[in-house]
Amino acid sequence: QWLPAGAALVEYGALDDELFAFVFADGQARLVRRLASWRQTCDATQSLRFQLESLRHGAPPLQAHMQRLEERTRARLQQLHALIWAPLAPTLQGARRALVVPQGALAAVPFAALHDGSAYLGARLELALAPSARTALHTLGTHPRPPRRALVVGVTQELAHAAHEARRVAALLPGANCLLDAEATSRNLRAHAAQADLIHFACHARFRADNPMFSALHLQDGVFGVEAAESLPLQAATVVLGACETGLAEQGTGDEMFGLVRAFFVAGAVRVLASLWPVDDAATAAFMAHFYAALA
Repeated sequence: QWLPAGAALVEYGALDDELFAFVFADGQARLVRRLASWRQTCDATQSLRFQLESLRHGAPPLQAHMQRLEERTRARLQQLHALIWAPLAPTLQGARRALVVPQGALAAVPFAALHDGSAYLGARLELALAPSARTALHTLGTHPRPPRRALVVGVTQELAHAAHEARRVAALLPGANCLLDAEATSRNLRAHAAQADLIHFACHARFRADNPMFSALHLQDGVFGVEAAESLPLQAATVVLGACETGLAEQGTGDEMFGLVRAFFVAGAVRVLASLWPVDDAATAAFMAHFYAALA
């Protein structure tokens, strides 16, 4: 009843060395056992992350090797597709959209980029991730507000192009309130967050794998961590995190994935756009221009 027609919820779990999944679709719940070895899945995920990390310093220095890097990355994406998604295909027939609740290391997997040998998964399905089933239920039942009152935050201390990105985004959103550098403080963010339908962050961020609760955005007056983000008074807002790897998360003591994305959901956001890997500045600018033009 809570899933729209043509949509499915996929929640992964692991017990001992078995990866399994619960699939909710067409008013039914199904348990798919023995998808793959959990140990093998974690190894495949780590191999994919190694390939993605090679682009941390941007595409230009690696241009001569780009074709080989793309081939290696696609091979890792095909391996993961065979392990974690292909066995679900019979259960997901007819689904056009899927909301995925990952497990452990799967939180770092870009599901839309999984490749079956002929196409990327994102070309066939609309895909999104949620840090827990509880969050998924909440977000499915709440629609984001149209971006009539946008708040754009840009800090150039560690990202030279952040101000340009912020101004470009603000120009695509009529009436946007833009906080740049000296104005991009925690206090000003709190003062304007409750009125915003959409908040865009163009600033540096750091994910802490050793303790995800210490992950933070870097504002002009210091770090803006998970606890600070959770306390923002958001009202069904969309949050866009323009920095690299802001979508990464780690599993806590239960089933929930902890990180910046979850923090903004706790604060009241109903949609969060974040990155799972290092992203080139030029690619980010082009993507954001397309995203906001379509959103508007």
